[in-house]
Amino acid sequence: MRIERVELPSSGYGHRVPALTAYVRDNVEAQSSRLRPAVVVCPGGGYEFCSDLEAEPVALAFVARGYQAFVLDYTVLDASEAAPLLPLPQLDLAHAVALVRARADAWYVDPRDVGTLGCSAGGHLCATYEALARDEAFLSRAGLTADEARVDWQVLCYPVIDLGAGWPPDAAHAARLCAEGSPLRRAQDLVDAGTPPTFVWHTASDATVPVRNAYVYAEALAAHGVDHELHVFHEGRHGLSLATEESARYPDCVNAHAARWLDLAVEWHAGRAPEGRRVWG
Repeated sequence: MRIERVELPSSGYGHRVPALTAYVRDNVEAQSSRLRPAVVVCPGGGYEFCSDLEAEPVALAFVARGYQAFVLDYTVLDASEAAPLLPLPQLDLAHAVALVRARADAWYVDPRDVGTLGCSAGGHLCATYEALARDEAFLSRAGLTADEARVDWQVLCYPVIDLGAGWPPDAAHAARLCAEGSPLRRAQDLVDAGTPPTFVWHTASDATVPVRNAYVYAEALAAHGVDHELHVFHEGRHGLSLATEESARYPDCVNAHAARWLDLAVEWHAGRAPEGRRVWG
């Protein structure tokens, strides 16, 4: 396996240089032309940092299940900046998705099967990005085509969806993210018939990002006929990541029941593999 870190175009906001870390399995000789699905992982962290526990552990878990995985270290809030942060992380994600497609041959990726995965605020990033990736003004700003920026599916893990549904904790934090009235405040309102297939999971007892975020998004997906799956586990704190020891910050982050989300998501996605994917020689 190769691990490569690639810097992405700078947004000019703050001091952080966005980057994409690739976790790429090389093909064995008997499967020299095999193509794999790709997942771009967007960790959580309240748009203030990118959580390590929702980065490499998640990427490696997907690699073990046959994916090529990529972790996005995106632009986050900077105290030196007065302007709202969004949509700069979404621009980072656009550049990341386009890079994966541009290097599809070198990274053995099926360019028809590129998905995103977001945890917590990273879920908000993914859920808002999928709509922006179909917006001409946003694509022009990113310097990309709709095909380069396209998301083929998405997995949202205990996502922030509506900035007025329990997180962030105060109006000042929300204002630092985006202006009042911005369409990015309510990802559920961005859903339409063009939204890609979506897998969502949450826990009913999440005290940081209330589970109603998952419900309002699933309702919007259903209303627009979008292929989706929603799992709400009865118990579990916020930020479970894999819900195993590999990603646990605290002992109660190990939750065998909620840890089933990964296999459920992989099983869900397997039914959406493009026809004619090259596997052998």
